[in-house]
Amino acid sequence: MLTPAATQESTQTQHPPPPPEEYRERVAAITSTFTPPHDPQRLAWAAAQAERLDQEATSTYGPAHTHTISVRELRGWIARLQGDPEAATHWDLHVTQLQSATWGIHHTITRASAQRAVRHWTEITDATTRIALSKQLLGMLVAVSGENSSLSRHVRKLVRRAHTADTR
Repeated sequence: MLTPAATQESTQTQHPPPPPEEYRERVAAITSTFTPPHDPQRLAWAAAQAERLDQEATSTYGPAHTHTISVRELRGWIARLQGDPEAATHWDLHVTQLQSATWGIHHTITRASAQRAVRHWTEITDATTRIALSKQLLGMLVAVSGENSSLSRHVRKLVRRAHTADTR
C-alpha cells in the first residue's frame, strides 16, 4: 500500500504518454518547425497541422485526454512562435485547466503549464490586453500555486504596472 507521500511522489514523476504511433510522425514534423530560424510559412503550416491533429485527437480520445492536451500545448507554442503571445496565453490557460483536471493542481506538469502561461502573458505588449487576461491568469495561479506564491505576487505587481501604463 502506498502512503500519501509515496503516492504524491509517484504522481510527480509521471509524464504524459508519447503520442500514439499514428500521430508520431506528424507531431515530429510540427515540432521541427520550432527550431530557429522561425519561417512564417512553416509555422503557418504547423498551425494548420496542429489544428487538424487537435480535431482528430479530440474526436478519437476526447477533449481531456493527455494526447489531446499535448496537441493543444503544441498549438500554444506555435502561437507564441508566430508572435501572438495573447493566443499563446489563452492556449496555456486552457491547457493548465485540462492538466489540473488530469494530473492535479500540484503536479509538476500543471505547474509548468501555469509558468508557461505567465511567461507568454508577460510577452503581451498591449496593456489593455494584458489587463483583460490578468483576472483569468491570476485565478489560475492562485489555484495552482497559492494566493501568496512568489509567482502570484509577481503577476499582481505586473498587473498594477499595466494599469498604470494603461491610464497614462
